[in-house]
Amino acid sequence: MKKNQVINAVCCDARRVTEESFSGYENISINAAILIAGESARALLNRYCVSLNVANSLNLPDNEKLEVQFVNGRGELNAETDGTGKVLVVNGRLTLRNGSLDAAKRYHRILVNGKLLMPKSYEGCLTNLQVNGKTDYYPEGASILKADTEIDALFIRRAQKASYYCSGTLYLLDPAIDTEAVLSKGIQFAAKKIVITDSLLEKLLPCIDEETELCRVPDGTRHIADIEELTVKLVRKYGPKLCVSGDIFIRDAEALAELSYLSVEGTVRVAKELEAAFDELDAIYRELSIVDTELGYIADRPVLGISADILKRYPKGLRVKDCAKIKLDANLSPETILEKLKISDCAMVKCTKEQADAVRMVAEDVAMIVTADSEETEEGGLNAFLGSLRDSHVINAVEYKL
Repeated sequence: MKKNQVINAVCCDARRVTEESFSGYENISINAAILIAGESARALLNRYCVSLNVANSLNLPDNEKLEVQFVNGRGELNAETDGTGKVLVVNGRLTLRNGSLDAAKRYHRILVNGKLLMPKSYEGCLTNLQVNGKTDYYPEGASILKADTEIDALFIRRAQKASYYCSGTLYLLDPAIDTEAVLSKGIQFAAKKIVITDSLLEKLLPCIDEETELCRVPDGTRHIADIEELTVKLVRKYGPKLCVSGDIFIRDAEALAELSYLSVEGTVRVAKELEAAFDELDAIYRELSIVDTELGYIADRPVLGISADILKRYPKGLRVKDCAKIKLDANLSPETILEKLKISDCAMVKCTKEQADAVRMVAEDVAMIVTADSEETEEGGLNAFLGSLRDSHVINAVEYKL
């Protein structure tokens, strides 16, 4: 009895396929993000009724010997890159550096699954380019900075280039920045967003690209990243005016009292008893959440088990958000679930059949509620599926050549 063949790959190169590749199999399935094939290869795929499940198909001529280069992650092209006789496939991010236009044109094809960053002047110049994702442009000749960069006085003193680009947020907060040096050097800044103090903005506005989003903050504002909670120690270290990347939780009354300004790019979670005091603060944020500190909050866990002992720690209950899988202890009663638990934006909740109705009442934006019965059904289906693969030749690979 002939076997089935199943190929699971990020990229499947079928250009060199022959009849012998398929003759020993009953059924053939190719599951790939990218399928590379020529005219003769496609004829064979059709003749043998190969089942294709592909996101992108790259058609290459049969009569050319083309080398396919794969990049998984970050890649870049510069003026010295030689793409002659090559196809470039990038799963991630590709950056075209200044002066790389001719080098990019020498590639037979460039396929980007993800994000492309290139000079604005290159737009519409590359007929061999295909992007499945997002394309960002930076000014011609600009040096590319990290996604989030803080410019200080030392940076300005060392700056050799006239133009700088940041694909994320650029922070201009240092009061020691020599604005006259910026102007005399002809330095220009372009970014998705620039956070800048009032006094620097007045002097450096001519140096900022007009398409850049601007966020004005008071003089003396300091930037901090990767913090979870506002503390007195943090305020005394960085000062009363803060610009925060990400989210922040505020439950310390003394720390809040020492703040005079707060800018948060994410969500501010404020203890309920501090709501009135927070309203008096000069604050900018994307989202505000008032939190009862007697109400537990757990978020961003891959797997979370919830038992009666855990719920006892929180007199007013527990809120769970943005978790992949939640497993409820079988001893939790439906009444306890209704009284103590709130679940939102989670992928899966595993519970007993008796708990299911209560879970549905407290769940919001939960993709799947799995009970013991449904799990057994799914397990049976999975076993049946695995049984069908016993006589299959399964290939799992990032890159596979037929």
